Amino acid sequence: MDYKKSAGKILQDISSSLDSFTEKDATPGLLGGYTGAALFYAYYYQLTEKEEHLNKIHQLLERALHDLAATALPFSHCNGIAGMVWCIQHLIKAGFAGEDELEDIFEEVDEVLGKEMLSALQQREYDFLHQGLGIALYFLERNHYTAAEKWLPALVDNLQSTAIETPAGITWKDQLTGLSDQPAGSRSFNLGLAHGVPAIIAVLGMIHRKGIAVAQTETMIRKGLSWLEACQNQPGEENTSLYPVLVDQHHQALTGKQSRLGWCYGDLGIATTLLNAGNWLQDDYYTESALRIFHHTIRNRNIHNSFVHDACLCHGSAGIAHIYRRAWLQTNESFLLNGATDWLQHTLQMNTHKEGPAGFRFLGKDDYENSYGILEGVAGIGLSLIAAIDPDTDPAWDRCILLC
Repeated sequence: MDYKKSAGKILQDISSSLDSFTEKDATPGLLGGYTGAALFYAYYYQLTEKEEHLNKIHQLLERALHDLAATALPFSHCNGIAGMVWCIQHLIKAGFAGEDELEDIFEEVDEVLGKEMLSALQQREYDFLHQGLGIALYFLERNHYTAAEKWLPALVDNLQSTAIETPAGITWKDQLTGLSDQPAGSRSFNLGLAHGVPAIIAVLGMIHRKGIAVAQTETMIRKGLSWLEACQNQPGEENTSLYPVLVDQHHQALTGKQSRLGWCYGDLGIATTLLNAGNWLQDDYYTESALRIFHHTIRNRNIHNSFVHDACLCHGSAGIAHIYRRAWLQTNESFLLNGATDWLQHTLQMNTHKEGPAGFRFLGKDDYENSYGILEGVAGIGLSLIAAIDPDTDPAWDRCILLC
């Protein structure tokens, strides 16, 4: 199969479906709404250089600014203010908008989001997608360094003060997906990149890379990774997964030792966090640990045992393909490119839903449904496909899901 030709045709269909989606009453969010479509159009414009895509970016930016001013929105990274202004900052850096005329807006947003971030974290609301932690990505993307310098050290202090010290290292209790049927006094800890400890470590690493609280974040990253590695399933057990989804305070799996292969939960998110830590800290130990996990997933996981039912970025084939591709870009290890190509081929064969945008549908709670956003829909599938066929452009959009 000529995957570049196939991907190019699918991208045309995705672009058309997003044209229709954004002309309707779509919600504003980054990972689930029309703001994410603007991110797709930006990278698609860089691939095609077609003015129509550039015009769509400008239309959606104007719409986002209007909704920020006129609509009551949540603060979250996934579907709220933080994700929207992250995207605007990202597009400014790429040259699609000027910052000077927007600086007053950002200064107001800085104060609102900074206070909300710290308030949420003080209440131990760490969830990356829906609570306080994801707001940090806006300050990390912000061109105005003073904003990051003001709010991110306070975030680090907060995470340090709320961390749970254990013999294995430090961790943070899961507040969102804790199990109601556990004995009194038990605690659950989330190992997913979407909602759990790997996301906290990833944000600390991005702050470290920015040159803020360098010594403090390095200590926390190392202790956090030490705890995370202690959660690995024991050798010799018949599991295709190295890491479970949730563990208790004794590192014992709470919902079974298997996890899906995907961005949101499972081995790939942990491997990505370790690989990035190797870069942040210039420590080959973490790089080698990451490569061992990636090797394991490629040897032992496939379309049949990975709980992959669609092509979405969150837990589908396009997300898996892009994670391997991003890791290949960082390491130049050929087995990672082979893994990316294999999962890309699966993605190109999943557009079989006649009623879905570009032929794709997302498997929801009860049935397949149409989805247009970055995390669960065709905007994210499109960004993954663009990265696969445009080696000259850094897929820096994946910072919004903690991949680099």
